[in-house]
Amino acid sequence: MKKIIIIISILVLGIAAVTWLYFKNLSATAYSNENVFKVIPKDAAMVFEYKNEDSFYDIFKDFSLFGDLLGRNNLEHLNALKQVFVDDAIISPSFAKSNLFFSLHQNQRNNADILIIAPFSKEAGDTDEIIASLKTKFKLISDADANQPIYQLSFNNKSNFYFIIHQSLMIGSFEKTLVKNAKEIILSGKESNSFKIDFKSPRNKNSIANLYLNFSKIPDFLNNFSDRKNPSETFALKYVDAFASLNINYQSRAFMFSGVTQVNEKANNYFNLFLDQEPGNNTLKNILPFDAASYSFFYVSDYKKFKQGLNKLFAVRKESEKLKKQLDNITQIHSINIDKELMPVMGNEFGVMQLASGDKIGVVKTINTNRLSFLLSTISSEAVENIRRFDDSYLLYSYLGDPFKSFQRPYYIIIENHLIVANNTTALRNFQKNYTNQNLLSRSDKNIDFQQYLSNQGNIFYFIHNSNAKAIVKSFLSGKAHENFKSDDFDWKNIYALSVQFSADKDKFFTNLYLSKIPEPQNLLPSVDSLLVDSLVQ
Repeated sequence: MKKIIIIISILVLGIAAVTWLYFKNLSATAYSNENVFKVIPKDAAMVFEYKNEDSFYDIFKDFSLFGDLLGRNNLEHLNALKQVFVDDAIISPSFAKSNLFFSLHQNQRNNADILIIAPFSKEAGDTDEIIASLKTKFKLISDADANQPIYQLSFNNKSNFYFIIHQSLMIGSFEKTLVKNAKEIILSGKESNSFKIDFKSPRNKNSIANLYLNFSKIPDFLNNFSDRKNPSETFALKYVDAFASLNINYQSRAFMFSGVTQVNEKANNYFNLFLDQEPGNNTLKNILPFDAASYSFFYVSDYKKFKQGLNKLFAVRKESEKLKKQLDNITQIHSINIDKELMPVMGNEFGVMQLASGDKIGVVKTINTNRLSFLLSTISSEAVENIRRFDDSYLLYSYLGDPFKSFQRPYYIIIENHLIVANNTTALRNFQKNYTNQNLLSRSDKNIDFQQYLSNQGNIFYFIHNSNAKAIVKSFLSGKAHENFKSDDFDWKNIYALSVQFSADKDKFFTNLYLSKIPEPQNLLPSVDSLLVDSLVQ
C-alpha cells in the first residue's frame, strides 16, 4: 500500500512539474510575440519580424533589397549588431531561434530610426554574463540608473548603439531617444499594444518573416519627409483605421507579402465602404498610358449598396446637405432625375491615375456607353472638339466619393466604355492619343513581368511606378529628404514599382504587397506587339 502511495505521489509531482514547465514555456513564447508590441512606442508605422535562424540568413544572404531601401549605412549598422549579438559564440545562444522585431519611427524631421526588440530564448544565460562578455570585447558603458540602466555600445565609426535589458527582452537602437521612450513605457506601467492584429494566427507563427503595418500612422510617417501641409499624395491613407499582418513569400528580386488587414469596423471612412463588396478583376490597369506614375483603382460588386454607404459617410462628414442641394440644382436646371438616370449605367470599376506630368486622370467604367454619353451631354457643355465640360460641380464626388474630390468641374471624353475626366483639356488629349496609338504601360515588358506576380482580383488597388513618379516624389519630399533619397546610400533607382491590393472578406481584407526591382533583361517576358481593343473593354 505504501508503495502505491509513493508511486501515485511521484506521478502527481511529475504531472505537476510537466504542467509547470509547459505553462512556463507557453508564457515565454507569448512574451516573444504579442507582449513585445506593448513596449513599442505608439508612433510606429511598421514592424518587421523574422526568425533568428540559419535558414533565414541562408535564404536572404544575397538579397539586396534590404540595403536598397534601408540604405547601406543602416544595413552596415545592422550587420555589425548581428556580429556582436547573433554570431558571437557566447552571446548567440541567448537569442537562438527567437523572433527579432524591428519597428520604424519618425524620430526627427526628415529622418527615421529603427527600434530593435530581441526576446531572449529559453536557453538564454544570465544577463549579467552577457554584459560581462560584451565588456571584454567592446567599449561598453552605462548611465547612472541602477534599476534600469541604458547601455552604450561604441563602434569604430563613432556610431553608438543604445540598449536596455528588461526581464527577457533586449531593446535597442542607434537613436537613444527611442530607447528612452521604450524605457519610459516600461517604467510607467502603461504598456499597450497599438497593433490590433491576431498574434495567434498559424500563418504568423509559421512564417519565416512578417510585416506589420499600422495604416493610421503611415501618413504622418511619410509626411515627416515633406514640407507641405496635408499633401494629397497621402490623403487616401489619412483616415484608414486598420492594421495589416503580412507574411513574406520569398522572391529573389522583390518584397512579396500576403496576409490579412483587420479594420476598425466602427470607423466611418471611405476604406470601409468596400468591406461588404465581392472582389473582382482590375481591368482599368489595361488602359494606363505609358507615363502613368500611380493609380488608386476600386471595384464594387454592388454599386447600389456602395452608394448607400457613401451617403451615410457624407452624413457623418456633414456634407449631405451641400451635395443634395447641388444635385437638386442639376435636376431643376436640366429637368433630369440624376439618381434615376446615372446610377443604372455605373459600372463596377472606377479610380484615379496620376501621370508623370502630375496631371490626374479619373476613370469610370460604364455598362451602357450610349446612355451615359447622352445623359452627360444634357448636363455639360462643349469645350473644344470632342471634349466637354460638366456644367455643375462635385457630381462625380457625389456618386463615387473621395478619389474624385479633386475633379470639381472636370472636362471629359468617353473612350469605348470608359468615362475619362481631367482638370484640363491637354491631359485628356494626351491620354486619348496614347490610347489610340496603344502607348500603354500594360504593353511594356517590365510591366508584364511585374503584373504576373499580382492577384487578378480585389476591391482596392494601389500602384506606384518608381521611374514615372520621380517628379511627383521630388515635389512631395523636402529638399533634405530628396537629397538623401537620391544619395548613393540608397539605391531606389533599381526599384520598378510598388503594388498593394485589398480583397474584401466580410470584416477584413486579404492583402497583397509587392515591391519589385527592375527585372534583368534576360528574365523579361516578350513585350506585346498587338493588343486587341476587346481585351480593354471587357
